[in-house]
Amino acid sequence: MTTLYVNKASGTFADTLLALGLADLMQLGLARLGRLEQSPEIYDAGQSFLIQLPPVEESDLASSNRLPLLRPLSTAKQQERQAKKGRTLSEVEIFDYEAEQEKQRQLQAQLAKLPPEKRSPKARLNPSPELQQILSNGPSPELEHYKAINVMKVADTFNELVLRWESLSAEQQWFAVRLLFRLFSEPLNDVEQAQRTWEKWAKEQGLSGKAQATAVQLLNPTSGKGANAPKSNRLAVGGLESFWLLELVKFRGFMLGAAPYTLSGSKDRKTFVVLPEKVELETLRTIMQKFREICWSSTAIKQDILAVLRLAQALVNHRRNELASSQNLDPDELPPLVSITHGLDVAFYKDMGSAHAVMNVSTINLPSWLPPRPRSVAEATQIDELLDEHIAIINRIEGSQGKEGSEELELLRIYRDCLSSHDLRLFWRFAASYGPYLFRQREREKNEKRWLKQFTSQGLDKLVLSENAAMETKKGTQDLKLTPILQNKGFQRIASAIREATVNAQRRRFQDHNHNYPYEVRYGLGQELLRKIHRRDEFMKALSEFLLQYNAETAREEERLAQKLGRALRPEDYSQHHLRYPVMTSDIDEFTPLLDQYPCELVASMLLSYGYARWGKAAESSQSEEDTEAADDQSPQA
Repeated sequence: MTTLYVNKASGTFADTLLALGLADLMQLGLARLGRLEQSPEIYDAGQSFLIQLPPVEESDLASSNRLPLLRPLSTAKQQERQAKKGRTLSEVEIFDYEAEQEKQRQLQAQLAKLPPEKRSPKARLNPSPELQQILSNGPSPELEHYKAINVMKVADTFNELVLRWESLSAEQQWFAVRLLFRLFSEPLNDVEQAQRTWEKWAKEQGLSGKAQATAVQLLNPTSGKGANAPKSNRLAVGGLESFWLLELVKFRGFMLGAAPYTLSGSKDRKTFVVLPEKVELETLRTIMQKFREICWSSTAIKQDILAVLRLAQALVNHRRNELASSQNLDPDELPPLVSITHGLDVAFYKDMGSAHAVMNVSTINLPSWLPPRPRSVAEATQIDELLDEHIAIINRIEGSQGKEGSEELELLRIYRDCLSSHDLRLFWRFAASYGPYLFRQREREKNEKRWLKQFTSQGLDKLVLSENAAMETKKGTQDLKLTPILQNKGFQRIASAIREATVNAQRRRFQDHNHNYPYEVRYGLGQELLRKIHRRDEFMKALSEFLLQYNAETAREEERLAQKLGRALRPEDYSQHHLRYPVMTSDIDEFTPLLDQYPCELVASMLLSYGYARWGKAAESSQSEEDTEAADDQSPQA
């Protein structure tokens, strides 16, 4: 095997794009030479990305066949600008921007005729033949990338790089490939030496143009215009520059490993770049193509969350297809999902009117509860259902008129922080806060079909079981697993009491048109318990007060029914007359030791999460996540 090394010089996704673009270029070159025995493999080695190629020497990289890397962006404005330079885009294969946009409009018109379930992101995960036929007539998969190039006003730089490459002869293109091969064959990349070699050779060849090109922020998020210089001997305001071949290769990597978006309701933009761990290039290409098909535009924080959940869904779907394609395949021979990629790098670009400015660069990880290695098609399907549940809930967190208020933003931040930190305690804090939020939102919504979706207890169980790693906290609770909490009978019965007094009571009172429902709906219970979760004594006091009132109300209805029937109650009377079961002293005694074994905040958050969850795996009548997304628009980029 031949190994190339791509140093992480910038510490941003620019390094990832360079590695992906280089691997793709080498794959193209080896394919032209008929020496592509297998797809290159990319490996994150910490300080560098390693690219494993079939055995090849620098001297082997020579051919009379040209290497088409990218298509220049063709718009009316670009045609005019190129004409002023005495060039025409018709001489090369172009990306016809207006024609591709027209295909997008035609695709939207066709999709609008389909039922909502076929217009959803999930429908594109494994599209039906009818949908696949419609999508095949749509625009190029690279349309969103070219939109980003156009909107971010870097089309001039992009076209200059592409046309410069196209102006080279086949022999000159292969010299550039050999130069890049030599540069990245060394563990330490001497870019300056490679640049000097190019300058000397270009002069001998009579080639025009500088060896450097503008390092645009679309590819290099930390290289914007400003006062910068390698040495503090002057003050010059301008953009940073880089070796032009590297910038060209980054654009190739951008097409493969990036997903650019315009955020809903604004002109702000986000770009997500996959973080490869150890994966074959073609596998990564397939996963990213599917990811871009199913991950659509949303608001700022929600976009981060949905991007990671959709990436996880693309990974699980890829693994499910692998398992389904071969009956004799050993799951242990397949790499863990997180060894393919562990998440996404994100750059947020704020629309400033005349340009976009980078406001934030971050990394979002895959959920820590994502099982590393699904062992069967059925298990992969269960994971997919769990991801669907979370996606549906996140999609419906919005305020009035579809805009997120302070409460919604805080909920979404907690969930995003859970992904970024791999701290499952933050998820339980989110789920505990989501219950009372859902409760209040349902009270305002008079149409039960539009009620917000609850977490299901079965989904929460799956999440705990999928969190195979031990609990890690900052307070010495390492190696404490969460399953004993769920198996605790006292925990289960108290959670059931919270459920009966809140969401179940709310639903039954809503459905009781004769106003005969006998129990009180406890509207402020969730907020009251949430305020007390940091201190054990205060939490237990608030919980005990609730249970005292709950049992008193339960006993009152039991006595009333017994008097009505004229006999002692039997077990079947409880289900027949919709009576609640009391919480026994033994239940509290069994629950209390959990607070000695685990942090109070964790146990209390889990209790509220299960208390506001829907029991089992019930099909709710509320509008599905797919319907919601499909109703907004039929395209990823509305």
